[in-house]
Amino acid sequence: MNDERSAQAATYYEELDRFVRLCAELTASGKPYVTVLLCHELYRFLYPTEPYLGFRHTDPVPFLLGHIRSLIEFGSAARQAVRGYPDPTASDKSPPADSQVAVEKQTSDLYSDLWLGYDARVLTEESRQLLTRRIPEQVIDQEIVGRSVLDLGCGSGRYAVALAGLGAGSVTAVDFQARSFKRAEQYCRRHDLPVRFVEAIILQLPFADRSFDFVFSNGVLHHTRSWQAAFGEFVRVMRCSGFLFLYATGGLFWATRRALRPLFESIPRPYTSRVLELLGMPGNRMIFMDTWYVPIEDHITRAELEALFDRNGLAHRKLTSRVETDLDAAIESGLPGAALVWGEGDHRYFLKRSSLQSLQP
Repeated sequence: MNDERSAQAATYYEELDRFVRLCAELTASGKPYVTVLLCHELYRFLYPTEPYLGFRHTDPVPFLLGHIRSLIEFGSAARQAVRGYPDPTASDKSPPADSQVAVEKQTSDLYSDLWLGYDARVLTEESRQLLTRRIPEQVIDQEIVGRSVLDLGCGSGRYAVALAGLGAGSVTAVDFQARSFKRAEQYCRRHDLPVRFVEAIILQLPFADRSFDFVFSNGVLHHTRSWQAAFGEFVRVMRCSGFLFLYATGGLFWATRRALRPLFESIPRPYTSRVLELLGMPGNRMIFMDTWYVPIEDHITRAELEALFDRNGLAHRKLTSRVETDLDAAIESGLPGAALVWGEGDHRYFLKRSSLQSLQP
């Protein structure tokens, strides 16, 4: 059966090539809305669960192969039967981006817009629940409660709020521009939370070495010009320990993410956003728009990441999330074909300096 699933996975990659070519043809022929629909439908079922439909994978490899084939059949029919208007996205297209515009600003602008869909519940309750299901209770009690914490690349600020709610002594939250974290900053002021927000580039943090007991970074470094340099800053300002989440690689999931990104270079983001809104997608569901439009998205192997930890003298423990949409939980559950679909899963790590290092000036 394993050989059969391996063969099915190999066929999926072939079908993925067909899928991408079909979507490019649909966009070029005036039907980018079909491209958005197809990519949305493919991508939402790449996760272990699709919570909005109450769907949970039981045998993902044959399911995904059948699914992508159904979408290709649907898209091929639309290519023949539907006549598009000339360049329907023309009104959304902006002038070419200034080559001097920093990647940091492009990335921050993207996420700032996407975070507008986050309501107060996501900003507070949901974010705290996610942390408690991704970070072990022992780590929270021993490394976060009462400690000085840095939220490195805080974005909307929702995890900074959650870290304060979990009992951090103080939280410093850093992002490129205040536009991202404005609502969270207002919330913290209203509720007198010990959170300070700072505008800064994470490749050049304005803090002294070992300024924070605990450094938290959730899905940020892989969107920078150099995730290794950003990690260097992470380690430099970390006094004792930290939590790091980075994108992994391997399997159908990560390959599909990489394959779909180029399709959206010719579809303006406001156009895609409107199509997804018409489909009824909830405003706080960022999993499509961020990977399709973020300027940089690096995928990192477990071997190179752990080698980097070792070179920096950091003890590391890979964490398995208990969030049902996270990849590691599905892999650890022994779901058939899980490694073929989700590769190395998610890179979520607890990091800690040795006692000797912690005592050094």
